[in-house]
Amino acid sequence: MYLSQQTFQSAVPTNVIFGVNSVEESLPIKMKEYNRSNVFIATDPGLVQAGIPGKIQNLLKENGIHSILFSEIEPNPHAETVMKGAEAYKGQSCDMILAVGGGSAMDFAKAVGVVVNHPGHILDYRRGKKRVMNEIPILFAIPTTVGTGSEVTNVSVVTDHEAGRKYVVASPVLAPKIAFVDPVLTHSLPRHVVAATGMDALVHAIEAFTSVHSTPITDGLALQAIKMIKEHLPASYAHPDNLEARAQVHLASTIAGMAFGLGGVGLVHSCSHPMSAIYHVPHGLANAILLPYVMEHNLIANDQKFAEIAKIFDPSLAFETDRVAAEHLIDLLKEFNQSLNIPKDFSYLGRQFTEEMIDRLAHDAMEDRGTIPNNPRKVFKEDVIDIFNKVLPRDQEGGSAE
Repeated sequence: MYLSQQTFQSAVPTNVIFGVNSVEESLPIKMKEYNRSNVFIATDPGLVQAGIPGKIQNLLKENGIHSILFSEIEPNPHAETVMKGAEAYKGQSCDMILAVGGGSAMDFAKAVGVVVNHPGHILDYRRGKKRVMNEIPILFAIPTTVGTGSEVTNVSVVTDHEAGRKYVVASPVLAPKIAFVDPVLTHSLPRHVVAATGMDALVHAIEAFTSVHSTPITDGLALQAIKMIKEHLPASYAHPDNLEARAQVHLASTIAGMAFGLGGVGLVHSCSHPMSAIYHVPHGLANAILLPYVMEHNLIANDQKFAEIAKIFDPSLAFETDRVAAEHLIDLLKEFNQSLNIPKDFSYLGRQFTEEMIDRLAHDAMEDRGTIPNNPRKVFKEDVIDIFNKVLPRDQEGGSAE
């Protein structure tokens, strides 16, 4: 669409504080500015083992700020864990929330904030149900992975394990007030987490750039994130001590978060959500595996934009037409995944998928209301089944649809 025919709004409500040791230098100061004294720290058991939340608790204590630690957050946080966290928040009379971790910690923290200031269950507020009306408690975010972007978005994803579904809770009030993007806190990340979460950030940027709701503002953010990730993620993966590469990827993740917070994400996320909800595939890994196959489906929708991405990965394509350059993108993305040892499909799960299982996944993907409408190409259920057939090992004899 021509710019003269567009109308849009762009607001990034989160104050981003970037820098090595920025948490140590700025966190207590910022908390005191908000005059908060009893902080609910939301984190996960792995980070507790790595010692990061403990260091933050000590930092706050040295500055006269009391905190309690809630560390029961699992990957793809459960709705019931959210309810348990809200009880702990209220029971301890906390007055603000600090999310420390990856996307799960931030999704959980936002959802706890909703329950604390609203009646009922968190799933009452999923997209399409009740609206989130009230402000949530002051929320600060400290991302410790290089992929989520959730530190600058107004969306929380919560899993209903009984239904085997991921649900989105979204409202402008969910955006953290301040995000501390400190590369030092990503130093202990295992290599496979760097690869998967870095690819998650790349998917955020690519889907925001090609979204039907993209604008010149989201395009600028998304392209910058794509360039930084393409340039620095392989080095960050190969050399954990390369602080410059890690800093570039960590900031790129936040920039990609700004892009998709404004422009949305599409079919990659629609397909990855049920893979995480039903088969517990880590979100970033599911996104990375699905990316080339969904892009192959979407290419026809916008030669120019897909060509622009392809030219970042292979500058020699500058001499090709947009159609030819765009067609190269699929192989370029597969090669990039391969350089990070990302599996080419879901065979590593060690299970065979029946028609019924694939139909269930496709149904849930089509029901993903926050992603399907953003996709650059209109999506039908048969398209989603075709994509899943390319990435899931098939059970040719039928078998059990467990």
